[in-house]
Amino acid sequence: MMHPEATRRLGHALQAISSIQRYTSNAPLQESLSDDLTRNAVQRQLGIVQEAMRVALVKEPSLRQTWLDVDALLTGCARMRDWEHEVALADLVGFVGGDLKVWQGRLAEGLRLQQEEGVKLDQ
Repeated sequence: MMHPEATRRLGHALQAISSIQRYTSNAPLQESLSDDLTRNAVQRQLGIVQEAMRVALVKEPSLRQTWLDVDALLTGCARMRDWEHEVALADLVGFVGGDLKVWQGRLAEGLRLQQEEGVKLDQ
C-alpha cells in the first residue's frame, strides 16, 4: 500500500492539472495561455504539480519504477513555470496540451488502483 502522504500529494497534483484544464477550457489553448492572468494561474498550478510530485516521490520512491519518465514531468513543470526566463508560448501550449494531459491520465489511474487496493485490504 502506498504511503498516505504520497497518495495525498498525487491527489494535489491531479487537482492542479484539472484546474489548468478548467482555466484553459473557454478558448483555444494558444489563446488562453496568451492571456497574462491565465498564464500566471497555469504557471502557479504547474508549481503545485511539481512540488506535489517531488514530495510523493520522496515518500514513495517506488513510484519512480512505475513512472520511469517522472523526472521529465518535474523538469517540464519547472521549465514551464519559470517566470524569470520567458517561456515560449508555443512550448507552454505544447506541454499543457500534451505531456500534462498524459500525466493526468496516469495520476488518475494510479490513484484509482490505489483506492481499489485499499478497499481490498479493508475487506
